[in-house]
Amino acid sequence: MSALSGYDSEAVGFESIAPERKPGSETSTQTCEFGESGVGSQTVLSKDIGCTADPEDLEDDIFKEYPPPGLNDFLRKVVPTMMEQLDQNDKEMLYNSSDSEDEEAIIAKVSQELKLEGHGLGAGDHRSSILSCTWSSAGNSLAISIGETQHETWCQNPGLIKVYTLKRSEGDKLVHTLDISEKNCVTVLKFHPAVAALLAYGTVTGEVVLYSLMTNRPCHDEGLTSPSGCHGSRRVSALLWADAHLANTFLTMQINSKGKRRGASDQILVSAGSDGTLNVWQVNANLKIFENVICYTLNANRKPAPDITCFDFIKRYCLRSFDEKVAEDIFVVGTKSGKLFLCKIRGCEEGVLDPVHEELEGHSTCVLDVAFCFQKPGVFVSVSMDSELRLYNVAQTCPLKVFCLDVAVSCMAWLGSSACVVLGLAAGKEAVRVYNAANGRAVPIEGFHGESSVTCVAVTQSGSYRVVVGHEDGKLQVWEIPARRARFTADEDF
Repeated sequence: MSALSGYDSEAVGFESIAPERKPGSETSTQTCEFGESGVGSQTVLSKDIGCTADPEDLEDDIFKEYPPPGLNDFLRKVVPTMMEQLDQNDKEMLYNSSDSEDEEAIIAKVSQELKLEGHGLGAGDHRSSILSCTWSSAGNSLAISIGETQHETWCQNPGLIKVYTLKRSEGDKLVHTLDISEKNCVTVLKFHPAVAALLAYGTVTGEVVLYSLMTNRPCHDEGLTSPSGCHGSRRVSALLWADAHLANTFLTMQINSKGKRRGASDQILVSAGSDGTLNVWQVNANLKIFENVICYTLNANRKPAPDITCFDFIKRYCLRSFDEKVAEDIFVVGTKSGKLFLCKIRGCEEGVLDPVHEELEGHSTCVLDVAFCFQKPGVFVSVSMDSELRLYNVAQTCPLKVFCLDVAVSCMAWLGSSACVVLGLAAGKEAVRVYNAANGRAVPIEGFHGESSVTCVAVTQSGSYRVVVGHEDGKLQVWEIPARRARFTADEDF
């Protein structure tokens, strides 16, 4: 029992069964008054040192009467009170234990809320919105882009990127530190996962640009930008910084095809456009290098070209068992029409390179995002505009599981390296929801309140879970999730 009961009952005692007192033995009693206190406890250690009666001293008539006199009366008085106290303790353990099946809902705390002003935010029919957001690798810098979500013909509005930094002097709040102006709207942003000061972004006109926070000026002033006409001068829809293994694959490809030496700080950046092309770039901010390694064209022999909305490369698992090994040259591409393409990395060959290896059983409408799982090799999730969350394995064309959600979604992000995804909601009183990708059930997290549609969401990949959400009306919200109290691991196999 976790606490002493406050019940009093009539004292009950028994006479000793030893008929005679042994020589040299003394007995004494001590009466203590016990009190119940809510701020302390008392531990009593007991030790069994034997009994005061020998078998030959016992009389036969004592064993003939069982139970001993008074035992039944004692149990009738004590057992009901004991059972009532045990039931009360069980209820307390049920609600206070973190291992309970029905955990209390986790409360996400709003650490900061900003209402961005200016730059056409909320002005008329052609109002600007927060288009994209990204955390730095250390989780202490945040970059967001502001622009128009829809363009009738071509973009005629300037783009704006705002950079915020967490300041301890301001109570660990985001403080606006920098503005980056562009001649067109910036559609997507991505901080480098290791180099915290390196930011890449793509524009609605197909331009890919690097920005170094160390120099506080765009790298395209120094020639670090994609050539004109890249992605058919159409919108850059997705960006991805390659991890060490993937970067080594493409840099080796660059060496074999062009015979160029690689630098120690060379990085690989992958960009996708709505014209159906996917470009791999070799970049080096220190050596002023921005070169194209290879350009893929999806379904090159089919017209029209697919409008790429998202893509992701498979995660590499070095310590997996042999039966869990999967190919490491695979990536998945999602399109505006709902199609999903399983692609493979191809070498630098002459002619148009089509990486499509197989077409998967896709969605019926626009694919908002695809992302490979951190826990299971070859498994990835996709979410579409019709609120359908799907779980795939690269070993088969049809999905493993299909979950039809009861809310309108607009974007997705993994919750760190867990088995859960954060989905931005397009309407309603909630801004985001967290779902377990293995079973499609919503994680009971409260506090994600919102009033307007969510346009982008990003989660810090280091330290505690910090979720930033951008709204179409220019509102920026930051939540902190107490990860230690939550179960974010898969409770069933993918």
